Amino acid sequence: MNETQGNIIKSLSRGLTALELVLEQSATPQSLAKTLDVDRTTAYRILNTLAAHDYILRDPLDDQYVINVQKVFSFAHGVVGKLHFPTLATPYLERLRAKTGEAASLAVLQDAEVVYVNHLPSEEAITVAPMLGVRRPVYVSAVGKAIWSHLPEAEQEQLFGLIAPVPLTDKTLCDVAQIRADLQAARGRGYAIDDEETFDGVRCVAAPVRNHRNEVIAAMGISGPATRLTLDRLHAYGLYLRDLSQDFSIALGAPDAAPGQERVPMRE
Repeated sequence: MNETQGNIIKSLSRGLTALELVLEQSATPQSLAKTLDVDRTTAYRILNTLAAHDYILRDPLDDQYVINVQKVFSFAHGVVGKLHFPTLATPYLERLRAKTGEAASLAVLQDAEVVYVNHLPSEEAITVAPMLGVRRPVYVSAVGKAIWSHLPEAEQEQLFGLIAPVPLTDKTLCDVAQIRADLQAARGRGYAIDDEETFDGVRCVAAPVRNHRNEVIAAMGISGPATRLTLDRLHAYGLYLRDLSQDFSIALGAPDAAPGQERVPMRE
């Protein structure tokens, strides 16, 4: 027995194994006894202990024990409520910065603006200004358009009623028809771009982040000088970002694929 095994409480280990078995397929004292290689009485006591703590329920008609869904959802709600996803994004932003060399950020939507809630600066000599806490109009920023383009249609329309587009550069999209087309394109490819629309000489690309309800809650992106972030490179990084943000979304409990999106194999 190795050091780790020597520190294991066998009865607790058996109880957790029983819980996993019930979660997967339900169980009877007989089936659990076979799985754990214990006698039926021991298996019955394990199941009764889990039932006493409301983790599982016994069906009196067939002696099957099943998971207590209410207990599971209660746990899930408690865990999700304690998640601080901007902090959890840091390892993914580190991967993004390592891949691209550019400043990597996470932003959330507030009214008709996005607020940057996590930011890792580029290690290049020429880079963008620090973004943490900065606000940007939703219609110009890549993170804003990444979120906006993946919202339900009713919420998208609400945002159109909140914005009053003004040109920040010569490339800012201010016409509603152009903004709609840009959002549709972003939704189709799974990432959004800011082609010098916020600042002259700065390009950005971003992809949406989803929670366990498959709701878009944020966007992850990079920003950098247009001299480095050519349009070809911007779209290549967009594909990487689309999958990286999906990996982060899965870590937050989202389904394994965004609606209408096929996953592309990641290449570090």
